[in-house]
Amino acid sequence: MSSPDSLSHMNGPDATVHDPRRRRAILIAVCIALMAVIASVSGLNVAQPQVAVEFDASQSTVLWMINIYTLSLAALLLPLGALGDRVGRKPILLAGLALFGIASAAAGLATSAAMMIAARLFAGVGAAMIMPVTLAVITSTFPDGERSKAIGIWTGVAGGGGILGMYLSAVLVDWANWRWLFLLPVVLVVAAAVTALRAVPNSREQTRHRFDVVGSLTSVVAVTALIYVLHEGPLHGWTAPLTTASLLVGVVAAIGFVVWELRRPAPLLDVRLFGDRRLASGSLALLALFGVQAGIFVVLFPYFQAVLGWSGLRATVALMPMAATMMLSSGLAPRVAARAGPAPPWPPASCSAARVWP
Repeated sequence: MSSPDSLSHMNGPDATVHDPRRRRAILIAVCIALMAVIASVSGLNVAQPQVAVEFDASQSTVLWMINIYTLSLAALLLPLGALGDRVGRKPILLAGLALFGIASAAAGLATSAAMMIAARLFAGVGAAMIMPVTLAVITSTFPDGERSKAIGIWTGVAGGGGILGMYLSAVLVDWANWRWLFLLPVVLVVAAAVTALRAVPNSREQTRHRFDVVGSLTSVVAVTALIYVLHEGPLHGWTAPLTTASLLVGVVAAIGFVVWELRRPAPLLDVRLFGDRRLASGSLALLALFGVQAGIFVVLFPYFQAVLGWSGLRATVALMPMAATMMLSSGLAPRVAARAGPAPPWPPASCSAARVWP
């Protein structure tokens, strides 16, 4: 078995950790970091009415406070994940935790809507550094026999982080102040950083090819423009000049990304993989699932609180069965995938993801 010091300089598969205790510590570190990221996705939904009153903000502005985090996370997930593979996963993870923690604290201390939006933007950048690296750390350090179990736990924590974020946010909104919502991510970041410093090895991938700058830029433009259309289309109109221009930019950038990646010897995202029906169907199912879930949370929380007069905690409890079921089913996904075999006709999204990620 390699020593921790030698592991810190290993690349790719050589970073496999054979000590079960150290693997548990690695899994704890990355899962705490992931929970901080996921909890921040859902947490602010509970406090929409209070935030709107605090900053005298319109519903569109409040939605930007919520969605700018997810937007920056989604837009930068691919390039920052690839950067972590090249530079080193441990330094990118620690840098992401630091940026995420500072930005979360700034959001809790925000004095204006603009400051809140900026803080959430930088928190999303930190989250985009954290989230893909946590999974890459698992795939590079866990041996084949343990990897699927670890990814199943990672997936379950992703669902559990959303539940924890909603529940604790509701408690804090009802019993204290919405600004305390951002204390949880800061605490989780500190715990993850301390554990990661001790346990996580600094693995990286060796490659002769340059970083895909063009693919990174086109992916960021495509995601940003298309999400802007979905966000602002209902407000300004689907045929408004700005909406139409954003849609055109997003579609052109997405097509350009696909064409460019097909020509790259080492693509940022190998789009040829989506020729596999199992991966394509699973990805579409995930897109539909999380798209609907996000819409439900954004709409129902203010409806329950502003229209029905429910407390934040009661509104959260009303949505808890859906979130809890998702968390439990995600944790069972590796077992279901193992029993269903490698090629079921229509795999559940979580099973497809669990099968592809390793």
